[in-house]
Amino acid sequence: MLSAALDCCLERGVQRTTVEQVRKRAGVSNGSFFHHFPNKQDLADAVYLQGLEQHQAELLAVLTPQIGLQAGIEEVVHRRLAWMTAHPRLAAFLLAPPDWIAPRDAPQIAATNRHFFHSVASWLRDHGWAGTPALSIAIAIWTGPAQEYARHRLLGSAETTEDAASALAQAAWNALQPLLPTTATGD
Repeated sequence: MLSAALDCCLERGVQRTTVEQVRKRAGVSNGSFFHHFPNKQDLADAVYLQGLEQHQAELLAVLTPQIGLQAGIEEVVHRRLAWMTAHPRLAAFLLAPPDWIAPRDAPQIAATNRHFFHSVASWLRDHGWAGTPALSIAIAIWTGPAQEYARHRLLGSAETTEDAASALAQAAWNALQPLLPTTATGD
């Protein structure tokens, strides 16, 4: 059902997608559909959550205690772009269809994001980060350009190249390095 919902939402937009369209595409009965999802909003949330969990797990897999600060920062950018290239439909949905914004306060989405940001902050602290700049700023600097590049790539206006990933990874390191304590900048 999630795959069918993703297809319908990407084709029609979330607002114009109906439960009936998703149900027919998935080949399930009304009872089966409503057993899993009380309404379309819960279904859209579930599609978003699936992509969010997969994407965040891919990034967190990089941030092990063994990887150095520079290598971790750069590898997260590479993995982010690789995941978005490998999962373009989910990535397009995560980057917000034009007619829908994910409810970040939905309990499961909020819990998933809290876990992710807590894990990133913990990894950064283990590498000398003292909380400055604020985590939201550090992550925006770290992954914002790669996200914008991915958005353009998903729209077909940017080519996927390893050179782009490498340039964005190096830029993330160059931007973050001066903001981190000098004891944290070495690998």
